[in-house]
Amino acid sequence: MSDPSANLIAEESDHLFLSFCTFVMNMKGKKLSIQNVFIQVLQTEKLMTIMKEILNLDTDYELVKVFLEFDPTIAKSKYVTKFLNSVK
Repeated sequence: MSDPSANLIAEESDHLFLSFCTFVMNMKGKKLSIQNVFIQVLQTEKLMTIMKEILNLDTDYELVKVFLEFDPTIAKSKYVTKFLNSVK
């Protein structure tokens, strides 16, 4: 039997995550894929800080984990791989 409070927290977290992604898209003025939203967050310290605050995350690792749990294919994205390789 599932815990109703855990379900509520999970639904609220998903809603906050998707709302933040919508915010980033609106801020950039165009529709972005989840991979591009992820890159925007990694590139912009303020966006990273805002997202961690909204989702009550303590570390950058938790932030990355949220994206990967939402869409595991982000790890295989050529755009994300290209960005991460350019950061080194």
